[in-house]
Amino acid sequence: MVDVQDTNGTVTVTVTATDRITVLNAGEIKGVLIENINKETTKDVSLDLHNIKFMDSTGISVLISGIRASRETGHSFKLKSVQTDVLKLLVLMKIDKILDIEK
Repeated sequence: MVDVQDTNGTVTVTVTATDRITVLNAGEIKGVLIENINKETTKDVSLDLHNIKFMDSTGISVLISGIRASRETGHSFKLKSVQTDVLKLLVLMKIDKILDIEK
């Protein structure tokens, strides 16, 4: 469900096998994301959302947790390949103002 690629401290976490982040899978995604942000060898973390077409409030909480953890550790955190519907939600929630989003 979650794939992790680490290239010399640049980590990309990709959600696979689903097109949704909901209460059903948010815990697993958050766990993998935070684990990788908290690694001492990590410099940058990207959450690749190219498969994700829907995100509920627990998906938003995953992103907020990623932002908090990255600020605590001093690592960068960004979103990659955000689909249009998810981007609309992030803009509506004003998360695009506090998170680096690579479209």
